[in-house]
Amino acid sequence: MDAFKEEAYIFEKIAKKQSQIYTDACDYGYAYNTNNVPNEIQQLINAVNSFKEIDKKSPNKKTFSRENFIWDNGVEVKIRIAWEMDEGFFCGTEYKISYCKILNQSSLIQKNCNAYISVYMNNYKESVTK
Repeated sequence: MDAFKEEAYIFEKIAKKQSQIYTDACDYGYAYNTNNVPNEIQQLINAVNSFKEIDKKSPNKKTFSRENFIWDNGVEVKIRIAWEMDEGFFCGTEYKISYCKILNQSSLIQKNCNAYISVYMNNYKESVTK
């Protein structure tokens, strides 16, 4: 289980650094400029890609990457890390990670940014036999 602590750490680090993105909406995320991507954002992207690679190598096992959505200006992926197995259930953390290009520059709080990543965390429990 130690192999995924670094990935979980970067997901949680980004989640703690989120702030309001627009003055007229309650969207929260880590805003940045794609021409100067912060190191921690690159680490998050690398972590998501590593989970997808693990899934490709083990298609018959429980996958980490779930419910990938793509829309016009962004993408969302759910990553589940099972930290333990308890009475027939995987128990762990689900990270919902959303990337979005900023469309409405006028109400943007950080005017020098053109993208953001949002990370939402929830506990999850899933049957081993599912």
